[in-house]
Amino acid sequence: MSKVLEYSLEDAIARTKFGKFNYFMIVLSGLVLACGMMETNCINIILPIAQCELNLSNVHKGLLGSVGYIGIILSSHFWGFMADTRGRKKVIVPALMLSFLFTVISTFAKSFWFLALFRFLNGFCVCAPQTIIYAFLGEFHSTHHRSRVLIIASVMYGLFVLIMPINGIAFLNRENWKLFIPFLNLNYGAWRIFLFMCSLPSAICAIVMIFFVPESPKFKYAQGDEEGTLEILKKIFKSNTGKSANEYEVKALIKDDEFLKGSEVNSKGFFYFMWSQTVPLFKSPHLKNTATACFLQFGICVVANGFWTFFPEILNKVSLWTTDNPHGSATVCGVLDYFNRISSNSSTATNSDNPTCITKLEFSTFQNIAMLTLLYSVFWFVISIVINKTGKLVIMVIVAAVSGTSSILLMFIQVPMASIYIYLVLLLAGLNMSIVNTSTVELFPTTLRAMAVSISMMAGRIGSVAGSNFVGVSIKNFCTYTWLLPTILLFSGGLLSFTIPNINKRIK
Repeated sequence: MSKVLEYSLEDAIARTKFGKFNYFMIVLSGLVLACGMMETNCINIILPIAQCELNLSNVHKGLLGSVGYIGIILSSHFWGFMADTRGRKKVIVPALMLSFLFTVISTFAKSFWFLALFRFLNGFCVCAPQTIIYAFLGEFHSTHHRSRVLIIASVMYGLFVLIMPINGIAFLNRENWKLFIPFLNLNYGAWRIFLFMCSLPSAICAIVMIFFVPESPKFKYAQGDEEGTLEILKKIFKSNTGKSANEYEVKALIKDDEFLKGSEVNSKGFFYFMWSQTVPLFKSPHLKNTATACFLQFGICVVANGFWTFFPEILNKVSLWTTDNPHGSATVCGVLDYFNRISSNSSTATNSDNPTCITKLEFSTFQNIAMLTLLYSVFWFVISIVINKTGKLVIMVIVAAVSGTSSILLMFIQVPMASIYIYLVLLLAGLNMSIVNTSTVELFPTTLRAMAVSISMMAGRIGSVAGSNFVGVSIKNFCTYTWLLPTILLFSGGLLSFTIPNINKRIK
């Protein structure tokens, strides 16, 4: 009897070919990423409109913009552990459904604290799909395709995030859309409908994943389940080629150390899992890579997420200022000072931070938010084409340098609308987030991969909280100096990226 030929898992995945299943996973993963972004950031768009109804100050708005990230921070370790031990799909699906549920409940908020509580719970659940999806998608692909696939998923993410400004145009400015709920004594108005619509894709993704997406083959393999791994690979092969699953040539897998250790630890208890997955990330040889990924994500998220918190409001104020002063000149800080003076002099203010009760946002605000998401899509598409040829290092350094420089320019440019476009460039620092995640997926073994991504993203969320609250506190009284922080973080991150192993590797 001839011996059955054994294949490495990488070869086995490559032999499923690249086809319909892969394209489906790229699109779905992009939508899952967009769900996380919309669930986390839709709150920032409604703050100018909800501020009077909920009596919000700048500090309140900074907290609401960051409280979801606090939930993400506190849950990152837990979700990473669950994904590495229970499975990627088993974690992502219920987390998506819960995040949808908590957002729906938050739409009935009548106070700052009620809204903050359920935005926190939403963030706690959003963390799972937003971080695990990178590892999940990457594990369906061989090394040859992995980096490009993760970046293309980010392109899809950028396109799907357009749902948010589209929802804004369709629902948020409907001043007369109010449904009075007597037993709650609540007017269910436009900003509440907007939050609901931004959360709906999460429920859709969960339902699609239940019926059409298998567990990660690499996870099954790392659990010591050869039969389960092969069954998944056969289904992918059948979907991609249209051939019978029996025609898949791989009948047995090489059992490497990762497989054997998975078989061994699968019988251990909860605390052994927790210890075995967390401690190695903070010991040699992984400590340096863990620390690097965490610092890079921290700096990127301070800028891309923290400074995004007040972006819709600043956009709206610049549009209003430009309308009143069509030929005037001022820096972004000059525009904000103008509204601060109005706030101080206004006798109709709800509080010292809220000069007037805004019932809708300027159309140009939605246009610029849409432009930001389109820019992300365009640049991620370009990156997906060139990343294998240039390597990741060149891209990371260019993005960090350009975004960091734009932050300095915001201190001096006195053309308000030009400042908005420069602000857009600053927020494009988030392009590096996907590249850091891609590098993290490649640097760690399967059993530690989701945990490594989760912990690095946890550091990023800490940056989001720090950035959001930093801007909320400093931009009123120390506006000019606020723009120095992104430059320092991005430039130092660009230099640190030179130390990432194989960061300059080119794939033919």
